[in-house]
Amino acid sequence: MDESWEEADEYRDEKILSKILNLLGIESIDMDSFDNRLKYQKLIYLVQNSGLSLGYGYNWYVRGPYSPPLTQDLFEIDKNNQIFESGKRLDLQNEQEIVKRIETIKDLLGKNIENSEFLEVLASLIYLKKSSARSDCASLQKRLLALKPRLNQTSDIEGMLDKACKMLPSFGA
Repeated sequence: MDESWEEADEYRDEKILSKILNLLGIESIDMDSFDNRLKYQKLIYLVQNSGLSLGYGYNWYVRGPYSPPLTQDLFEIDKNNQIFESGKRLDLQNEQEIVKRIETIKDLLGKNIENSEFLEVLASLIYLKKSSARSDCASLQKRLLALKPRLNQTSDIEGMLDKACKMLPSFGA
């Protein structure tokens, strides 16, 4: 039996997060992998920037936008898989609209939904654009590479930056 929104009080935030991650195509949470942790952080940042607020605040960290409360919730889900399983069955208010929005994100990202480096670049550009007076793509790219010089070593960084810049309006930036 599906769990209703009102019945989800225990671990409510974690169950909602689990439902969203599952809609994004994630079958289980594995916090042992740094790439996975990075991917989860950036995907939820993108979801929130597409207009679906989950209540996570972000600040700038080494790998771009980062939410400590999100990390705590993800570790809680990883520790107790029953939360994730229960969350997958959760009925959300406005679920059809949420599913439509998530499908749009998945379509926009395509295979890059699995590429933690691309997700980092895209989320970081969105964050910088929202916090910067100079927000043209060239300025944002230059600023990002200055903040994260290691990205210059990334294969096809120019292509990633160009593709991410084209996606900015789709994520509210």
